[in-house]
Amino acid sequence: MSSVKVAVRVRPFNGRERDNDSKLCINMQGTTTTILGGSSDRNHSFNFDHSYWSFDGKDAHFANQQHVYNELGVEMLDHAFEGYNVCIFAYGQTGSGKSYTMMGRPSDEAEAGIIPRLCKNLFERIDGITDLKCTVEVSYMEIYCERVKDLLNPNSSSNLRVREHPSLGPYVDDLTKLTVLDFQDILHLMDEGNKARTVASTNMNSSSSRSHAVFTIVLTQKEENGNGLCGEKVAKISLVDLAGSERATSTGAEGQRLKEGANINKSLSTLGLVISKLADEGSKKVKSKGGKGVIPYRDSVLTWLLRENLGGNSKTAMVAALSPASINFDETLSTLRYADRAKQIVCQAFINEDPNAKLIRELKEEVERLRRQLDEKGVVAYSDESSVPIPKYSAQDHQKIEELNAAEKLLKQLNETLEEKMRRSEDMRKKLEEKLQDLGLATSDQGNALGVAPKLPHLVNLNEDPSMSEMLVYYLIEGDTRVGCEEETGRADIIISGEAILPYHCVFTHRNGCVELVPMKDALVYVNGQQISTSQILHTGNRVILGDHHVFRYNDPRETKMSRSMMSSLHEPLDWKFAQQELLKEQGIDLNEEMQKKLVLIESQYRREKDELEMKMLTQTKEYEQRIESLQRQVDLAQSMISSGSILEGERLLSSSLLAFDNVQWSSEQERVARKAALKWKLHQFTSVRDVLWGNAVFLREANAISIEMNKKVQFQFALLTDTMYSPLPPDLLPPGEDLSHRSSHSSKTVVAVIVQDMKNGATHYWSLDKLKQRLEDMRHFLECDYSEMPGQISESSMNGGGWLAALSLNPARLRPNRLTMEQVRSSYDDDGSPLDTMDALIGADPFYDRFPWFRMIGRAFVYLSNIVHDVSLVHRVAIVNEKGEVKGYLKVAIDMEGVWTTPENGVRQSAKLHFRKEDFKTDTKDVDIPSHMKRDEDFSFAISINQADDVSQDYSHVFCQFNFLHRHDEAFSTEPLQHSNGKPIMFNHTQHVVARVTSAFLHYIQHFPIIIEVFGHLQPQARPILERRSSAISRSIGSRLPFHQPPLSISAPVKSGKTTVVTTHKTSTTVHSKYDLLVWFEICELDSTGKYTSSIVDHAAPFEKAGPTDGVFLLHQGMQRRIKMTICHEKGDVRWTKCQELVIGRVRTTPNFNGPDADIVSILPFPGSYLQFAHDDRIVFQFEGSWDSSLHRSDFLNKISNYGENIFVTISAYMEVDGCPQSAVITRDLCLFVQSRDSKFTKAASQMFRSVRGGGISKHSEMNRVPGVYEMILWQSSGATSPGAVRRRRKVVDTSSSYVRGEENLGGWRPRGDSLIFEHQAELEQLMRLQQVERTRLKLRLRHKLKAKKNDNEPTTPLSPCAPKREIPNEVVTLTEKEKTIAEKIIGLIKRKIPMNKESPTGMKNGKDSDDSGSSASESRCSSNLDKSKSKSDSNLGEEEEMIMKRSMSGGKIDASLCLLPVVTEQRVGKYVDKAGYISFLDEKTKDWMKLYVVLRRPYILLFLDDKDLVIRGVINVATARVEYSEDQQTMLNSPNTFSICTPHRGFWLQTTSQKEMHDWVYEMAPLLGSQLRRNVNLVVTKQ
Repeated sequence: MSSVKVAVRVRPFNGRERDNDSKLCINMQGTTTTILGGSSDRNHSFNFDHSYWSFDGKDAHFANQQHVYNELGVEMLDHAFEGYNVCIFAYGQTGSGKSYTMMGRPSDEAEAGIIPRLCKNLFERIDGITDLKCTVEVSYMEIYCERVKDLLNPNSSSNLRVREHPSLGPYVDDLTKLTVLDFQDILHLMDEGNKARTVASTNMNSSSSRSHAVFTIVLTQKEENGNGLCGEKVAKISLVDLAGSERATSTGAEGQRLKEGANINKSLSTLGLVISKLADEGSKKVKSKGGKGVIPYRDSVLTWLLRENLGGNSKTAMVAALSPASINFDETLSTLRYADRAKQIVCQAFINEDPNAKLIRELKEEVERLRRQLDEKGVVAYSDESSVPIPKYSAQDHQKIEELNAAEKLLKQLNETLEEKMRRSEDMRKKLEEKLQDLGLATSDQGNALGVAPKLPHLVNLNEDPSMSEMLVYYLIEGDTRVGCEEETGRADIIISGEAILPYHCVFTHRNGCVELVPMKDALVYVNGQQISTSQILHTGNRVILGDHHVFRYNDPRETKMSRSMMSSLHEPLDWKFAQQELLKEQGIDLNEEMQKKLVLIESQYRREKDELEMKMLTQTKEYEQRIESLQRQVDLAQSMISSGSILEGERLLSSSLLAFDNVQWSSEQERVARKAALKWKLHQFTSVRDVLWGNAVFLREANAISIEMNKKVQFQFALLTDTMYSPLPPDLLPPGEDLSHRSSHSSKTVVAVIVQDMKNGATHYWSLDKLKQRLEDMRHFLECDYSEMPGQISESSMNGGGWLAALSLNPARLRPNRLTMEQVRSSYDDDGSPLDTMDALIGADPFYDRFPWFRMIGRAFVYLSNIVHDVSLVHRVAIVNEKGEVKGYLKVAIDMEGVWTTPENGVRQSAKLHFRKEDFKTDTKDVDIPSHMKRDEDFSFAISINQADDVSQDYSHVFCQFNFLHRHDEAFSTEPLQHSNGKPIMFNHTQHVVARVTSAFLHYIQHFPIIIEVFGHLQPQARPILERRSSAISRSIGSRLPFHQPPLSISAPVKSGKTTVVTTHKTSTTVHSKYDLLVWFEICELDSTGKYTSSIVDHAAPFEKAGPTDGVFLLHQGMQRRIKMTICHEKGDVRWTKCQELVIGRVRTTPNFNGPDADIVSILPFPGSYLQFAHDDRIVFQFEGSWDSSLHRSDFLNKISNYGENIFVTISAYMEVDGCPQSAVITRDLCLFVQSRDSKFTKAASQMFRSVRGGGISKHSEMNRVPGVYEMILWQSSGATSPGAVRRRRKVVDTSSSYVRGEENLGGWRPRGDSLIFEHQAELEQLMRLQQVERTRLKLRLRHKLKAKKNDNEPTTPLSPCAPKREIPNEVVTLTEKEKTIAEKIIGLIKRKIPMNKESPTGMKNGKDSDDSGSSASESRCSSNLDKSKSKSDSNLGEEEEMIMKRSMSGGKIDASLCLLPVVTEQRVGKYVDKAGYISFLDEKTKDWMKLYVVLRRPYILLFLDDKDLVIRGVINVATARVEYSEDQQTMLNSPNTFSICTPHRGFWLQTTSQKEMHDWVYEMAPLLGSQLRRNVNLVVTKQ
């Protein structure tokens, strides 16, 4: 390791410094540099490795270019020849002499810098080297504005990419590297690169370097020895000339120079930060802490490329160039401190050479060192293998001789050639074979001991490890072969060792083709398990055991036939195990019997422990179930209290466990954390809105049902209201005691309200939930009591006597003016409405109606007053926006300085004086500079003129404006109501002069806050929504006229599994990852006479009352073996089914609903599933099946024949394993069964009581004998958090949207709004926010436009909107300058670029006539109820919005590794009401052919069938999540008429109908808004023709 060498060099004064009479502020004494002066008048001294005084050439210690090179460059060049990477870089402010020090003047020998001198000296040394082959490569690049440019390649791009290699480190891709042969070549390249460098003139330097230059030399030295080995050293020399740090005030940089200076300072700042971090790493303080910081190399291209030179593998030197002038004191002091920090950097440099060459070089050096030490002592080295007597030396000398011999031996091995290594290996192999043959062992080329010398009898070893058996062969030659454990001359031929092996153990005698085994005295010798003490003749296959562990098998090739017959009679191989069992059996030990006893004992113990464990589990399960039932009863009790109105009692019951926290004393830190958490939860204002919607849905359903039954023509629906500038919340909708004036500035209050649409009087009101509940009590009383007992009854005499007219004057402010109110009262009498109902609506006596005001708010607008600060008058055209974000018109408002604008003669002029106080504003109104046209604490006047309103709907008459300042909301200024007719602009011409005292609060207001303008008008009766006028009798009979009503059957919960655990996932605790619509086919197969499982027949014509929501009845035979087959079909995506873990069947019953505990459950382990592929269907199809023994249920319903008209219901749950999901997806379905006798035949009489809408419900075709089920699978992203907040979000939500209320049959398809309302409201808030931003931006543009026009009236201004050209377009060809050409190309590129546009402008008017219906209702239905006539958004738009919200929630940054996907499958009940049915052609994506399918629209699904006689659903399309599209371009592209498309989240469909009218009908049924637009366009074309 070595530190960075740091040198400083001071230059002479330049011309600029002499002109400014600068003083000398630098002094150098040896290696110490002192800077004098400064604002503190103190001296700063620094010590460096070298301090060069180059201020005055006449001084004795003057350092010229040669002197600097001798001390820095020569040392670095020496390191380079040693194989080290070296680097020299110069640092300093601009004009301090860095480039002079590094480059100088290469053509002048005396003025040449370090780089040319080093290059020249490099080639001089290379010419003097004869034993090495040297090559030199150079590259030259500059870093300009964080872009890398190759200075040696004129054709390269100006931005080369910097990459990083794992071993090479950072490098520049495509950087030119040129090989040079002599100094002239490198000098030529250096000159070419210097000419290409970016330089510019500044106030401090006429030729200032505007980029960092890096000149790199790669020196490669190769050495070849006599053995063909090649050693190589590679040194990289980096010579860096950094651009100077600069200050804009000193250099006078502007424009491009200023941008260059900013980039230079940025990279140098990063370099300084890297040096500081490296210095901290090298200091002892950081090392003592044990921490290692992160070095920000990648923050700049310069530091990234110099990473190895700064603290890495490099010998680095730094030259800090200094300015001697006192005017540059700060910059010079900063450079000295910079250099002082660089001294502490520690580099870890090492020689870059080949590892083998390095090892050989080190060994040679070691050998030479040892020989030199021995020669100095006169010691003669000797070899271990030599036969010369070892001389007597000291122990230290002997140790050095051994070290020398070991080093020489290792060096000899490394220098050994490949041929020598192969020759030595062959000699060793031959010696090994000879040794084995001497031992009596034989080997083969393949490593197999058998098959060598097949004519001799031999012994093969047997081992416990089968892979080690028969690997050793001992040949028994003619004569005696002795076996023993000691190798004595003339004694043992086969040497074995171990326990019970004697030195002379036994003899194998081979004579006359016969082998006899003769054991010695006291030797353990066994043949075929029997111990022998006398000689015995051996035969092929005999097992020989010598001692306790050596097992052999005797083989005689001449006894081959006998060996084969013996082997065939044995049932076990003659291996080590056989020999050991044979030995134990002879000794009276039977291992098999012992093993059987052990197994019986273990099995009995296992059964006993299993029974005990099952009993414990059963007891614990019952205990848990009792606890769960007890808790469930408490929850049900609390929910019933909440539903019945006893909210306080329910909350007390549910939160009684939290009362212990009331008396907890919090510390200040705990209170701060609690407040912070409360504020964060408050910002997430939509977290609990969903709970409120679901919990109060039952009240909404009851109110609508009573309204229909009493023919009140009032509709109730949920609405979300947020306090914004365009839609402030009414005080009556806020909770008691809450004041919006104290709310946080960065959060808006959102409340759940009820929108009340009075369709009889054309009025719309907003009620709070508490008000709805109070009115609901009165509604119930109205419904139950007689008309004479109704509260607030008004007699006919009081009507005639004018008593009800007195009631109208209860609130004069809301019913003014009185004359117009009377006209409204007279016009409110409808043909079928009674005067009493109308008057009750006016005075609020009827709980269904509220007093409706005469004037309705059209919308709001706001105007900022910042132009007053600049003393200019502005005329604004602002949008009038309602609370839904819809633009209802435009308002022309002028903010004029006093005396600039004059009011027309017919206008209205008013004046008022306002006061602005600091107490009116929450934020601190700091003192600001007073504009020149104002004087502090004096009155200032300006005018606000409401000129006109245009594009206001003609449905409103008597339009007027009301505006006020935000801090004076109780004081408003109003215009006169004006009649609006004939589509002309409404001319208000109202001027309000405002006088205010100039204070900080006044300036703060006009700079940051607007004035709010509210536009009101009277909604004319003929413009109110057209309502159907039906009697109460007709309304009550709506339910009877519906084609079909589905009973409120609950979807069955999954049957509990004893093996698989499923975690309940709630939507409020996770984020949606993706959604899929699953189509699942269920089949029950029975074993037929041919031995195959065929699908049992399904009756699809069973009525709902019989089969329930099961879509068919399985007709089974009694006592047959059955299998259940399931097929899952869905679109392609990221779902991968692995297998079905378990099929669980239970809940055998005779009614569709099930309300008991799960009993008699049968668990089935299915067979492995498989994926099916079809030619014209690219969907994912996964199929599996499992055996079902119905007798295991112990149910008489399944074992006996079913009674006539009685059906059996079972529930099946499939626990599916999904790839990448930690829990199973559960698919649950209720199946309807009918059991007949074993030999019964299905006839037409079996289905006489059933009727199919498509003719016939039974088919013997196997494809028809299945029951479909539609499911929705949602993959939730969950992080598995267990924080209290996460537990709160996972709480059970009380869903009352499906609770039964009296008269709900009259509601038809109406439903309370739910999640889609939240999505819709969020979109409206986003729309309002964009509108507010647009208006404020327009103000700034108008103000800038005005200020520019004020400065230069002759120059054409940029218009704010499209208008006529300010100058004529020339006809002749115009020659553009280079700058104009660049600008024109940029503009053309912007025009050609595809910019995504919204379908409607934030401030543009919608096509068609605006409606005042602000309420929102549910999906449009065929039901004739008046509740289903209004629709806020089509199903396609809502689905598209939900998909957008879901995608938005998924793109929030990177997903954490701890996140997991939780699949939740929910059965979807397809509506029984058929909206439309018919044939539609679908485009096949592969064959491009049209395929005709029978399509049935049952909201929210489109069901696909093969034809009109098909009984099984073949495909589904979810209309709620799909988008229906139609355009003329689609038809042109497909070259097919009457086509439209449906886009789902996973794929798209092209559809074609037979006629245009049929296409319009289908589009209208799928997307009513799009269908209405198509019909309107067709009608317009017909009208024009």
